[in-house]
Amino acid sequence: MSDLLHDPFVQSSLLPLLVSLLMVGVLHRLKRPLAVAGIAATFLVVFALVVGLPALPPPSSMGKLFWASAAGLALGVAADVIGARGRAAAVCLAAWLAGSLVWISLPALESVVEILTLLVLLAVGAWVAFGRHPGHSDGPTAPAASLLALALAVGSIALIGSSASIAQMALALAAAAGGFLLWNWPVERHAWGMSGQAALGIVVLLAGVLALFTQSQATVLLLALPALLADRVRRYLPVPATRFGQAAGAAAVTVAAVLPALVAIGAAYTLSGGEASPY
Repeated sequence: MSDLLHDPFVQSSLLPLLVSLLMVGVLHRLKRPLAVAGIAATFLVVFALVVGLPALPPPSSMGKLFWASAAGLALGVAADVIGARGRAAAVCLAAWLAGSLVWISLPALESVVEILTLLVLLAVGAWVAFGRHPGHSDGPTAPAASLLALALAVGSIALIGSSASIAQMALALAAAAGGFLLWNWPVERHAWGMSGQAALGIVVLLAGVLALFTQSQATVLLLALPALLADRVRRYLPVPATRFGQAAGAAAVTVAAVLPALVAIGAAYTLSGGEASPY
């Protein structure tokens, strides 16, 4: 069993999936709107188990990623508990995400390229914060599918670029989002909320670490950004308002979100010369 838990595949897939299923279920029992907080909570638990609990103050970008993610989860949970929504909540989320990106990125800002990369990340963070205002009545499938797709893209591109720790954590986040999606299929049960938006922010932070601190083909992540528009797809799906129609619509939205991520992964693999990662 100990050997199994130390297997990188288990650590980045099965373990976070099972932890996510448990976390979402437990948080749903404690307070229904907090179920989505299980995604980010799973990420932090798996990070602590796989990488270890970082020191404070954190000496590395991955350590900063952990504590910034913990702060984002705390912010999201607080907003969901008090029912904060709209512009004020979005501004708080944007401030957390921008501050975290700058904090993580500062040691790497040595050229115009790195500064432009940070500006792109800040723009994506602004979209995450202001592009969608979550409410308890919003369907959770589209944003969760977007998170799944983007985390899958970051993790796979990191894997191709031999950035093992980033790959494991990004794929673990994707598996955590998958656990939440399973809870919401075939019938959507849990709202997305600000805790979900914070989880989307975590994948932006992961992309920042990948782009600024590794030699991976992180530029191709731009090809995965259409995954953020998955909620637009659902409006045009001619599915009936039945349980079967809802289940089919959720599956279609998930596929639509994942497709751009697969394009980005394919581009990264092609640019790498088709060489397999040693991991």
